[in-house]
Amino acid sequence: MTQFIDRYYPTICVRRAEMRAMEKLPASEKQKMLPIILLAPWLNSISFDNTVAVISRSVGDMPIIVDIDRYFRSESELPSRVFWRSLLDKNQGHINWMKFVEENQRYIPTIQTLDKSEDQVRYQINKAIEMGRGFVFRFELERSYDITLIFNIIEEYIGNNILCVFDAGYGDPTEMTERNVSLLINRLIAISPEARFVVSASSFPNDFSDFDDFAESKLIGSRLLFANLSRSYGNYRMFYGDWASTKPRRYDGGGSRPLPRIDYPTKGSWIIARSKEEGWDFEDASKRITRLPEWKDRPIVWGTGMIEKTASGLPGGISTGPEAIACRVNIHLFLQNNFNTIVPPPPPQGKWIDPI
Repeated sequence: MTQFIDRYYPTICVRRAEMRAMEKLPASEKQKMLPIILLAPWLNSISFDNTVAVISRSVGDMPIIVDIDRYFRSESELPSRVFWRSLLDKNQGHINWMKFVEENQRYIPTIQTLDKSEDQVRYQINKAIEMGRGFVFRFELERSYDITLIFNIIEEYIGNNILCVFDAGYGDPTEMTERNVSLLINRLIAISPEARFVVSASSFPNDFSDFDDFAESKLIGSRLLFANLSRSYGNYRMFYGDWASTKPRRYDGGGSRPLPRIDYPTKGSWIIARSKEEGWDFEDASKRITRLPEWKDRPIVWGTGMIEKTASGLPGGISTGPEAIACRVNIHLFLQNNFNTIVPPPPPQGKWIDPI
């Protein structure tokens, strides 16, 4: 049985960059976290089985929490899309969901509560108890739930292996965000002061014009939210989560092609290197990152190795936006996974050795 203990809980959509970033983490790091993976069809796959295969390749045989990616959109009749929509079906989705979870033994189910009746919620819980893997209630602030019903059910099953995830969603945290999360936490700890819960959010920038030429760095909003809530709830079983330095899927078409950009995470902020005026490419941006004072404290992981390789102009470095994202996510996951640990400094610079 998976126990929801003191871990880092990153929320990750099944997308190429996130999966590659996770795949490149050392096995020892993966074992210290419990990812919440939002499931959707993989690229243009015909079968939804490809999503399962990609996850397995990225995380190995470690347990993961799974939920349905409600940001994904598709009206395609490909079998993978049809299956994904069947998980959201108002009448049969809860049955299809638990059948899918049961068939994948390392998956810990998030109980589907949106547009579900009390009987449909209870069906999922009873199936989860039969599986003996624990189960999760995930509350996204941007969505509407029958809060009274859900917390009444949580109270009834609180003696089971339950985790609640309070997801503040995408955007910089505000006092209103903090208040709304606090209301949910208060409902939970009124049921049991021993209840376990995660506070998660995402604030990675959506527009980068303010960050040209190192104009400023971006604070990690989920860390600020967690720190503020820790003042009131630090003595409870509260765990940190975030969106692994990513943001929800977008379908608005975006604008012009993004400029080459390298994002370097620290434990509390993202440093963004790009220049529209000077026309930096990935090598130029990587060189600027490696000259920063913060670079001397970098972790020795795949993402920093790729930035070094790119800065040195060596083959196999970062050449596309998705590769740069994967590097950022990889570094961010490692740093947040070791937030309260002093990361050993890199060895003295000598002859460059490819760490990949």
